[in-house]
Amino acid sequence: MSRLVLGTMNFGSRTSEEDSHAIMDRAHEHGINFFDTADSYGECATEQILGRWFAQGGGRRDRTVLATKVYLPTGDRPNEGGLSALHIRRAVEASLKRLRTDHIDLYQMHHIDRSTP
Repeated sequence: MSRLVLGTMNFGSRTSEEDSHAIMDRAHEHGINFFDTADSYGECATEQILGRWFAQGGGRRDRTVLATKVYLPTGDRPNEGGLSALHIRRAVEASLKRLRTDHIDLYQMHHIDRSTP
């Protein structure tokens, strides 16, 4: 795992998909293989951009250490935010689909949830 991490928060919102893919390619070329994202970045667009990049093949996913996060609301109903067990299960499944992968290497809470025991 690389000592530097590529943060992807601006992919989709401030950085085009084409430029995002070029940045990830360049990171791999320079030995940066740890990428960090979250289900809330760009209203899920960032995870989708990474997923389409992985889908291009060439061992991209196998060479990448992937971190994503859970916490921020994905809707207005109960269990659509925070760190309830139901929200975490739903969020990880949705992230896996968007990322087009069968595993996440590091799954993190984006914030402390003091309302979930």
